[in-house]
Amino acid sequence: MTPLTLTMQAFGPFAGTESIDFTALGRSPLFLINGPTGAGKSSILDALCFALYGQTTGNERDPTQMRCDQADAALLTEVSLDFHLRGVDYRVRRVPQQERPKSRGEGTTTHNAEAQLWRLKAGGEVETCLVARKVNDATAELQTLIGLDANQFRQVMVLPQGKFRELLIADSKEREKIFSQLFQTHIFQRIEEQLRNQANQIERDVKEHRQHISGILAGGELESEAALDQELEVLKPQVQDARHQFETAQQQRRKAEIQRDEALALQRQFEARDTLAADKARHLGQHDEIESSKERLAQSAQAQALQAPKSALDQAQQAVTTAQAEQQTAEAALTAQGSNAQQAKQALEATRQRQSELPAQRERHRQLGEFIQKGQQLSELQTHFQTAQAAWQQADSALKRDETQLDAIRQQGEAIGVNLERLQAELQQLASAPAELSRHNHLLTQRQELDELGRQGRELTAQQQQAADTLERRKSEAAQADRNATEQEMRWHHGQAALLALTLEQDAPCPVCGSLSHPAPAVNNADVVTQAQVEAARSAQEQARHSLQVAERDHQQLAQQINYHTQQVQRLNQQLGEWANQPLNALQNTCDELNRQVARQTSVEREIHQQIAARDALRREWGALDKQLKTQRPAVEKAKEGALRLESQRDQLSQSLPENARDPFAMRQTLTELERQITQLEQDGESAQQALSNSQTQLARAEEQRRGANERTERSEQSLQQAQAEWQAALQTSPFSDEMAFQAAQLDATQRQALTHQVEAYQRRLAELEGALQNYQNQLADKTPPDLNALTTLTETAQAAEHTQLEAWRKLDGRLATLQGIHQKLASAHTAQAELEAQYQLWGTLSEVANGRTGHRISLQRFVLGVLLDDVLIQASERLVRMSRGRYQLVRREDPSKGNKASGLELDVADTYTGKNRSVATLSGGESFMAALSLALGLSDVVQAYAGGIQLDTLFIDEGFGSLDQDALDQAINMLSELQMGGRMIGVISHVSELKEQMPIRVEVRASRHGSSVEVKGV
Repeated sequence: MTPLTLTMQAFGPFAGTESIDFTALGRSPLFLINGPTGAGKSSILDALCFALYGQTTGNERDPTQMRCDQADAALLTEVSLDFHLRGVDYRVRRVPQQERPKSRGEGTTTHNAEAQLWRLKAGGEVETCLVARKVNDATAELQTLIGLDANQFRQVMVLPQGKFRELLIADSKEREKIFSQLFQTHIFQRIEEQLRNQANQIERDVKEHRQHISGILAGGELESEAALDQELEVLKPQVQDARHQFETAQQQRRKAEIQRDEALALQRQFEARDTLAADKARHLGQHDEIESSKERLAQSAQAQALQAPKSALDQAQQAVTTAQAEQQTAEAALTAQGSNAQQAKQALEATRQRQSELPAQRERHRQLGEFIQKGQQLSELQTHFQTAQAAWQQADSALKRDETQLDAIRQQGEAIGVNLERLQAELQQLASAPAELSRHNHLLTQRQELDELGRQGRELTAQQQQAADTLERRKSEAAQADRNATEQEMRWHHGQAALLALTLEQDAPCPVCGSLSHPAPAVNNADVVTQAQVEAARSAQEQARHSLQVAERDHQQLAQQINYHTQQVQRLNQQLGEWANQPLNALQNTCDELNRQVARQTSVEREIHQQIAARDALRREWGALDKQLKTQRPAVEKAKEGALRLESQRDQLSQSLPENARDPFAMRQTLTELERQITQLEQDGESAQQALSNSQTQLARAEEQRRGANERTERSEQSLQQAQAEWQAALQTSPFSDEMAFQAAQLDATQRQALTHQVEAYQRRLAELEGALQNYQNQLADKTPPDLNALTTLTETAQAAEHTQLEAWRKLDGRLATLQGIHQKLASAHTAQAELEAQYQLWGTLSEVANGRTGHRISLQRFVLGVLLDDVLIQASERLVRMSRGRYQLVRREDPSKGNKASGLELDVADTYTGKNRSVATLSGGESFMAALSLALGLSDVVQAYAGGIQLDTLFIDEGFGSLDQDALDQAINMLSELQMGGRMIGVISHVSELKEQMPIRVEVRASRHGSSVEVKGV
């Protein structure tokens, strides 16, 4: 991935729109991003990372916090990046979530985060929109294109400030994740997963089959398969015997049941015969009642013959009674109707007298209607006036309230202005506090270092004095050892000469000089020294010389340390100036005071922002309120005029009405009462006339009804006399002695039907009982009742015996079937388990090897990545050896990690000074930067060389060069230049002044009170 153009708007410290054209830097440039602290150098990398992944490089700031405080409120915070990847140009644009002013009205609205991704044509025009708006879709698409997530991008393409050691000290698991992305080795991981899944599945199947076998045996309550075979062998003959015993018991039970059923049938016949005899006896007890019913039916038939003359007599008597009642009613109605006609006539006369008042009441009605209409108009005017007056008063009150609020806002704005002037003056006084604090903190560190050097100087002086004393003592000891060794050697030579002299003979040649004469042979005047004593003296002499050399070296090293220490003290004294002689607590107090000033500066800046925001809010509120007042004043005047006009119209109408007609409610009540009276008079006249007409008509009708009633009474009396004569004649010829006997003999149809049914049912049941009883008598003539209890007991005994034998047989047969089923299931399970175990021997072994569960616990993918890592470390070590002056090399750790921790990709550093390997975490800050930079460059080389790997065309480094000495810095720049010549873009952020001289192409970042800006120089 190679960036082409980066555009930042209202982002970080950049208040406006700033654009960096990376193509203008040249082909594969090596450039410096330079500027003062806080200007926004690292924000350029933040913008790159944010455009691609929606995160900053350090991931310590939320994207919503990246908006520039100095930016115009209407300017949208956004970042746009054009980049080149695998021969294709892309453009990505991201907008973080932020607050923006509303398009209408006051306040702000939330602008949600968004992202777009386009594929570009060769000329930079948009070809295809890959993502239209969704942030997550854009991030996922970019991760797929680049092949790295945000964390991996920060570790291999961008080395953020304070983050360059992450890839260096990452563990095997983290490095495996990064390298697998870079070298596209996921196929090996998929092989591991496939083998692991296959082995796990087979292992689960084996365990399930083992549990299945255990479950089969447990289901049969068996301890083992041997117990199953033994129980089957014993059980089979038992089942045969139990079945034979059950069949025998079954036959005996059937024979007993047949005997019992036959006896039970005979017993039921005897019981049925006795029951029929008892039923016949009970039925004959109803004979007298049945005979009485027959007698009553005969008398009822005789009385039925006299029913016609009796009915005629009853009808004639009823007709006379009815006619007499009608005659009395007609007489009473005629009298009442005569009285009603007289009263109706009198009522009509009275009503006609009252109706003479109707003309005067109608005139009064008309006048009241006019008064009520005017009263309604007056009421409506009063209502309109009250509404208009209330609106006027409300508008006037709101106007006065808003004017008071406007005055209060003006006063608040003046107070804020005064406060702002005070705060800005104070801020101007505190402007130099951060720089002074930084300078004094540096002085404090140097002052503390000077005090520490003083303490170390005193220790070194004491150590030097002690070393000088030791040196003198070692010199004396060495001189003494030299003298002793020489003396011992001389004495040994003298002793050897004396011993040789003892062997000399006259006229014999001397073994030393060859002379035949021996004028002065050596004489041993002391003890003879042995060779061992000479060697011991020489050893003591060598040891003393070695101790002297050690003492001289220690003394020399201390002298060098004291000299270096003196130079450091002089340097610090020169840098500290007057503070070198001041007490440490005075400098500390000055730093504390400057810290308070810096804190106060921050507080004042925050207060100024708050006051400015409050002042702007008051200004907006004042403008809106002033605009509102300009609209309210004409409205108040208009409301006042309308209320006064309605008040004048109300007063004029009120004067035109009489005093007693000004109450509309009372007038409507009077009018309603008058209308009721007029209506009542009219209705009374009509009712009286109608009542008189109705009463006269009813009177004539009553006279006619009386005449008809008299005629009907005479006719009914004649019919009654004739019916009485006919009834007496019929009664005398009947079997009844008088009318009471006739009445007693009468039965209605229901009674007759009931008595007839009773007699017929008795006779029918009697015939049925006699026939059935005779039938049973014939069947049981030569039989005796059976002993049913004995036969029932015998049957129950046979049934119990059969049930016992059946249960015994079923239990044994069920157990046999269960065991046979278990035997078949076990055979199938053993076959399947053998197949699974054979499969697991193959797949399990492959899975354990591929997933790193054997030996050094190195998986297949980690093994492949280890080979690739070795290539990376070869390239990285070449660079690290040059920067560390031949001391360090990066190597892969051979020893496996402790416990179950995955291993194979851990890094160590080989220290040629000690000849040992140690962890990269033990490197100092500068050494770590050199190692991390070497690793990043080596990784870039190897990844580019492997087909199918991620393209690492770009590298950004944020700080770290300040920890290098001049030689290491030169080596680092040379390596970056070599990498640049290989076709890579290298961007460096640093304050090191030497880099400006060695990197003529720079992106200058300038800071100001109104926001930062960027400028490309040296192209």
